[in-house]
Amino acid sequence: LLSRGYGLAFQNQRCFDLRPIYGTRYAGWTFAVPTMVFMNLYPLMDEHRLIDVLIRLFPQLAASLTYCWAAGLGCILYDARMGWCLCILACLAYGAIVADEIAFVGEHISTTSQPLAKGISIGIKNVMFWLYTLWYLLGNWGLMSSYAVQAAYSATDIGHIAVMSSLLFVYWNVDDVKRAGKPDHQD
Repeated sequence: LLSRGYGLAFQNQRCFDLRPIYGTRYAGWTFAVPTMVFMNLYPLMDEHRLIDVLIRLFPQLAASLTYCWAAGLGCILYDARMGWCLCILACLAYGAIVADEIAFVGEHISTTSQPLAKGISIGIKNVMFWLYTLWYLLGNWGLMSSYAVQAAYSATDIGHIAVMSSLLFVYWNVDDVKRAGKPDHQD
């Protein structure tokens, strides 16, 4: 559904080979990107309530939605100036995510369990998201063909998912082993 478009295909007006932009893909990213941000950062606040984490991460979640939709709408608008303004807004929103994430990690990395593994996973996610932005811009500037952009997205996605799921598995299981030795309550 997300890659076929099902009637929601638009032409990318910012790139040279007019690759299709699928509205359903951006609808999927509306949930996927904030979820990835949350899943990656929530373990840093493993001693806090879920609602406190959501409140703290809300600016990043809002910026990630801005990033997704400004990038998509910027590509399909016929007005080139407005389209490029939205594309730039998307990149600035991503910059805001990274800046807030640096502050967030600085606040919580020293108080969490397994700071090295969690720090590595956050670093890898940021590298992958910067690569996504790079592929997006190179395609829009005409420096990569649509097919090369899609291949780069696919390779980046597979690497990102494999590494992230492995790291999440490792530090959640190690935390479970550490917690298994502690009593659940004190008498």
